[in-house]
Amino acid sequence: MLTTVLLASFLSLIDTSAAHKAPQHRALEAAVLPGGPPAIRIAGKMSGDITAAQWRTVSAVDLVGCVPSARITAMHICIKDCEGKDAGYTAKEGTLTSAMKTMVSNLPPGTTFTISVRVVDSNGKAWEVQPAKFVWKG
Repeated sequence: MLTTVLLASFLSLIDTSAAHKAPQHRALEAAVLPGGPPAIRIAGKMSGDITAAQWRTVSAVDLVGCVPSARITAMHICIKDCEGKDAGYTAKEGTLTSAMKTMVSNLPPGTTFTISVRVVDSNGKAWEVQPAKFVWKG
C-alpha cells in the first residue's frame, strides 16, 4: 500500500506536457507520432538504415500523417555519383520502378539515398514534404 502511494506521488510530480519540453523533443515527437502533414515512410521507417531484406519488401513509398487524401504526384530517388553529382530516377506516383529498386540494391553499403515527393490532397492543395534520407546497408 505504501509503495502504491509513493509511486502515485512520484508520478504526479512528472510533467509530461509539451510546454516544458525542449523544442527539438517536440519536433521529434511531431515527426514520429501519427498526425501532422504528410511524411515519407518506407519499410516502416521515416529515415535511417535500410537493409537488403527490408528493401526487398518495399514496393512503394508510403505517406503518413493526418491528410488521408494525400497522394504522391511525383517522386525522385537520388544518390550522389562518384563525382558528387546528383543521379537518380523519377516517377509520377509512389510506386518504385524496377530501375529504382536496382539502383539502390547496387549501391555500396554506407551510401545515402534520398527520396523526395510532391504531394497533393483531394482538394488540390499541395503539401510540402521533407525529403527522407536513408543509408543503404546492403
